[in-house]
Amino acid sequence: MTLRWTIALLGFALGGSAAPRQLAPPPRVPLAELVATLDGRYNSMQSWQADFVQLYTADLQSRRESGHLYLQKPGRMRWDYRQPVAKQFIVNGNRVWQYTAGDPTATLTQINDVNDLRTPLRYLLGHTQLERELDDLAYSALAPWISGDAVISGKPHQADVAGWSQVWFEVSPAYELDRIVIAGLDGSRNDIRLSHIQPNSRISSKWFVFTPPPGVRLVAGGQ
Repeated sequence: MTLRWTIALLGFALGGSAAPRQLAPPPRVPLAELVATLDGRYNSMQSWQADFVQLYTADLQSRRESGHLYLQKPGRMRWDYRQPVAKQFIVNGNRVWQYTAGDPTATLTQINDVNDLRTPLRYLLGHTQLERELDDLAYSALAPWISGDAVISGKPHQADVAGWSQVWFEVSPAYELDRIVIAGLDGSRNDIRLSHIQPNSRISSKWFVFTPPPGVRLVAGGQ
């Protein structure tokens, strides 16, 4: 199992898909107000966790997975996949671990920093300023997953460098992120839906260090 495979599965290095269904209601507050409030909320958090369902589609294939996501500043992220297969994807600064239950090996990959992951989720790991980090930021007509939510979209400064072409953020009336959709340059789409969100929950930094199960060998991952 390579880092490239895991990143592709998570949509971390993906970009451009067809335009999604256009059914969302009109925005309720000025865009600048929503973005500033959203930035302020997430910049004030030191930790964050939620259940997730991930719907990944590419070509004629689709995959549904679910589990629990943990984030802790600065630069720590842990995905515990539970269905349909147990696996872990852990980021701690410049280290990335990945392991699928039952495999004889786990991988550890060194990266320069979390920006190398090329994912919009990295905005939750540092100081967020969406208006500076995204181009063409606007309300979107993408149908929200949860009724009453607003959806905004933006594009990376350079899609060929970012690896993805567009991102949608679904925001609740309480300014929580309920959903992130990442469009891939290859036509893929990664739809991550969040629930049971717990901001500033108690998370130990030890959770972001992978300990191989007995008999599992840790090997260097590819780029």
